[in-house]
Amino acid sequence: MGGKYKGRRADAFIFDLDGTLIDSGPDIAASANFARTHLGLGDLPQPVVIGYVGDGVVRLLERTLGHDVHTGQTGPAGRPVTREDIDTALAVFLDHYGRHLLDTTRLYPGVLDILARYRAFPLMVATNKPGALARRILSGLHVADAFDRIIGGDETPARKPDPAHLQICLEGLDLDPARVAVVGDSPNDIAAARALGAISVGCTYGLVAPGLVKAAGPDLLLDSLTDLNTLFPSRGD
Repeated sequence: MGGKYKGRRADAFIFDLDGTLIDSGPDIAASANFARTHLGLGDLPQPVVIGYVGDGVVRLLERTLGHDVHTGQTGPAGRPVTREDIDTALAVFLDHYGRHLLDTTRLYPGVLDILARYRAFPLMVATNKPGALARRILSGLHVADAFDRIIGGDETPARKPDPAHLQICLEGLDLDPARVAVVGDSPNDIAAARALGAISVGCTYGLVAPGLVKAAGPDLLLDSLTDLNTLFPSRGD
């Protein structure tokens, strides 16, 4: 694909939230560690917790509570976690995170410029984070009004990597999925975009290790969200 715009055009954009639009890792890690402490477990290093982000709150807590500090393993190879542990930790996490979700969370560099550049396009957010929390964060950062739709993981019967999450964003819009760009820092975003037939744009600057993003095989890669303007023209180009 040659030329400034790589031969691609997009009629709409669907953005992931954590690790794509917002740098939220430290606040998420603090709340996950608060939940661990509530259950009598010690804090995990921030990078370890951030590495468990991306599949929704419940999976985050399953991984962080199941992390064995001696082996560094989680899941079947980690410490046992009961359903009661998860339920308790979820309530604690949501309460704590709800009070601290904007302590350090900020927009990534270039987000405001990109939202302004593509303001004539339908812009959506598809996040595995609960929708109410996503809207609170975007409102607190003064960008919620830039998006036509913000769909959380609790507001869809099947969240990313299932393409149904993206389809809900596009409901009622006369759009060809092949002309929709899905921008995210997770293999889940790339898999969902591929299943939808959309253009997958992987972000290497987010919460997921760049190698994992590249290995997922996105159509396009961004090292900075600002680079999006070199991949897709705006209405005025």
